[in-house]
Amino acid sequence: MIDIENEVVEFIRRRFKSDSNWLDGNCYYFAVILCERFPIFNIYYAPVAGHFVAGYNGEFYDWRGKYDDEIPVLLSDIEKEDPAWYRIIVRDCVM
Repeated sequence: MIDIENEVVEFIRRRFKSDSNWLDGNCYYFAVILCERFPIFNIYYAPVAGHFVAGYNGEFYDWRGKYDDEIPVLLSDIEKEDPAWYRIIVRDCVM
């Protein structure tokens, strides 16, 4: 069995030596990078923090590694359940 947490943390440590604003304005794009590298991941949004993370099976990650500040919501669920909120998130956070 693969230890996904160690694999993710090692990937981040090897490839991203500095923050590059991954935690301040570019968190969506870092989540995309993690989803590209780990295809089992999906993009989630933590509404209280206004932060995007990547995750799978209840485990979430951002540039710092494991993310456990709050339980995020699957971004595709937001798109389905509240299209107006989804458009606001995309407008304000992604574009």
